Amino acid sequence: MISPDEALLYSPAMTASSRVGFDALFFEQPMTGAGQYATHLWRALNDGELGIEPVLLAPSDTVVESASTPSDRVTHGRMPGSRLPAKARKLYWEQAGLPAATRRSGVRLVHVPYLSAPLLQRVPHVVTVHDVIPLAIPEYGGSRQMRGYLRLVGRAVRRAALILTDSEYSRSDIVARLGIDPDRIRVTLLAAHEGMTPARTRDDEAEVDETLARLGISRPFVLNVGGYDVRKQLPALVHGFSLALPSLPDGCSLVIAGRPHTDNTLLYPSLDGPIDTLGLRRQVVRTGFISESDKINLYRSCAVFAFTSAYEGFGLNPLEAMSCGAPVVCSNRTSLPEVVGNAGLLIDPEPEVIGRALVAVCGDPALRADLAARSLRQAARFSWQRTAEQTANAYREVLDGGNRCAF
Repeated sequence: MISPDEALLYSPAMTASSRVGFDALFFEQPMTGAGQYATHLWRALNDGELGIEPVLLAPSDTVVESASTPSDRVTHGRMPGSRLPAKARKLYWEQAGLPAATRRSGVRLVHVPYLSAPLLQRVPHVVTVHDVIPLAIPEYGGSRQMRGYLRLVGRAVRRAALILTDSEYSRSDIVARLGIDPDRIRVTLLAAHEGMTPARTRDDEAEVDETLARLGISRPFVLNVGGYDVRKQLPALVHGFSLALPSLPDGCSLVIAGRPHTDNTLLYPSLDGPIDTLGLRRQVVRTGFISESDKINLYRSCAVFAFTSAYEGFGLNPLEAMSCGAPVVCSNRTSLPEVVGNAGLLIDPEPEVIGRALVAVCGDPALRADLAARSLRQAARFSWQRTAEQTANAYREVLDGGNRCAF
């Protein structure tokens, strides 16, 4: 039995202009996948004429710095006075701070843009589940505490009014692994941001040259951006590159951007062994951490972008590379065919196949030019404005009474 006040919250008479709360926790980590999604979607929700009034819900110990977020559009949820360890702080926010901010803000709906939600949901929640990697791949399940957290999060997410996800593949995996009714899941595609473009001016080319010189990279090179964790299958890429190397242009190198997040070799296998065994110390460049502008310049200047991941909820890195006009060789696993389409060479991510694909692209200028053109056409199908429109449609569906919290 719901109270009259709760009945009002779910009334079909509610208008699409109702205030919608947006969880700002991952604004604190803007370089992560969840952080980029949250920040780009938030900007697009504010920039568009979407008939909603988005309100940021942020921890009280977080300073929200965004020119597009006036102070009257931010509500803070109180956090403990003493500093908590990062994981405990995150859990406190999800189960206590966010509900407190929700009550203070007077919003009619809350969007949590990552895999989490409060167990107690006084207003409808929409939750974005980008993927269920921790449930699908054992190495990501972590410690007993992590598994306990995932059980808690699973219970909370199942109570959401709607689930958003990034691809049809993720939708099917959420149904299989979380047992959520597919009718409660909406696919909202992601996008590369507006700065992801080919080098079009002399100044752009000068910036590319500066980045390559500073990082010690010469053309031509094969590029990988996307992380060092086990599902990215970087040892297979290194092996495939070694098989291709005798047939690649003189001086061609493999550039792997980024660095492992931890020293956990189960989750982040070392590349030292494969590189040394194959005698590739001079041919493989590991950049370490790179800035966003450096990443764009590497996309713009690579001979081919190679992505060999075994599991992606979407595959933002291939889309970014395509947006910058890079020819793409990409794994044919999970969601990646949905993103790349026929714009790249979709392959089984096995060393021999990887090697043949690299030779085919690097050795054929006409194929490389055709793939680059197809990349730009495919990337143009995705935009954050479209993502914001799809997201706002999901909000309206809930606000107009189509879905309640699924207790």
